[in-house]
Amino acid sequence: MREMKVLLLLLTALASLALGQTALELEVLQRTNQARLEHGLPPLQWENLAYKAAMGHAQDMLNRNYFAHETPEGLTSADRMWAAGLMEVVCGENLASFSGYPDGEIPQRSLTGWMNSPGHRANLLNSNYTHLGVALVRKGDKVMVVQNFVGRPFDPQITRTPTVAQRAVMVLVGSAPGKLGVFVGGGLYAALESVFNTRLELPPGAQPNYALYDGKAWMAVQPGQHGLRLTGNLQKIPAPGTLVRFSLPAGRFNLSVGAQPRFWENLDGPAQLELTLPNTLEALWIGIRQGDQIHFTERISLGK
Repeated sequence: MREMKVLLLLLTALASLALGQTALELEVLQRTNQARLEHGLPPLQWENLAYKAAMGHAQDMLNRNYFAHETPEGLTSADRMWAAGLMEVVCGENLASFSGYPDGEIPQRSLTGWMNSPGHRANLLNSNYTHLGVALVRKGDKVMVVQNFVGRPFDPQITRTPTVAQRAVMVLVGSAPGKLGVFVGGGLYAALESVFNTRLELPPGAQPNYALYDGKAWMAVQPGQHGLRLTGNLQKIPAPGTLVRFSLPAGRFNLSVGAQPRFWENLDGPAQLELTLPNTLEALWIGIRQGDQIHFTERISLGK
């Protein structure tokens, strides 16, 4: 009797036809959507770029003989989807590995295994997900299945064009009786220690304000008040940039910048925006504001 093995792995996060999809991959999508419909959830739409990321990961695991959400270099499913061109922040991944089963059995066995695993089931039945890419790849006797989930609550219709931008770099030197907060647009942009000599890149048009942290709350302060000694020098430097165009529906939104989101400004939709940003800011983030919380939906890489 042939040896039969199945492995499952889970990651819970962050309508078009696939270019190379197979009947078996579409069957995984169909079975996923059937499970969602049985639980009162809308079906997922196929997403080409999520499929591209899933296919690359499935092939890489087979070629390098590992089974994990992180590559040996430490890249996550979000890293892989962003590299494939997706901009959504809400994403997740289910994996399955089989040995000894014919291809025709793989879709059903994948869904049965995932639905019997609480974590995988949570991904499949996550109401925040709207799109899915599925890769099913065989190498010899071994098969890898990768589901890449994406949450896209609205389509901002983003375009990016290379251009010349202007960096705004604030050089801050001084000392404070405690932690010093640099605020932009009413939100905390950076926190500095009590003695500082730092260069801080600001988003376009930002006017920084300062506050001291007393261990419980921030207190607005001006240089020379409450022991704050600060000199600031704003430098404006031409640099390669990206012209980002996008649209927002009705609602309350936030824009942030940086490799990790740093608060820039709040705004209300509907709105059409054109922003020229220096690539040194690394990324523009779009978030939905819900009360005091911001739920980021899009990460727009700059200069990539």
